[in-house]
Amino acid sequence: MTTRQSPGTAAFRRPSQDQMRKIRPVQFIKEVISELRKAVWPSRQETARLTWVVLVIGALVGSLLGLFDFALSRTLTQYIILG
Repeated sequence: MTTRQSPGTAAFRRPSQDQMRKIRPVQFIKEVISELRKAVWPSRQETARLTWVVLVIGALVGSLLGLFDFALSRTLTQYIILG
């Protein structure tokens, strides 16, 4: 029979201020590198494809917002000048 730890147990507690101060910069860097090695990095093709997706969507959203801005400013200018 396995027992599950509840959120109040040591495995789930946040480190105390004393424990947080004890971490040395070199140890911190080593832990960061260790965590980055665990990450799953995208392939070159996936990175290129996703970059194009971001650029296309950004251009579409920018164009749409530019169109709305142009139409709204044109409409408001006509109402202010003629109104």
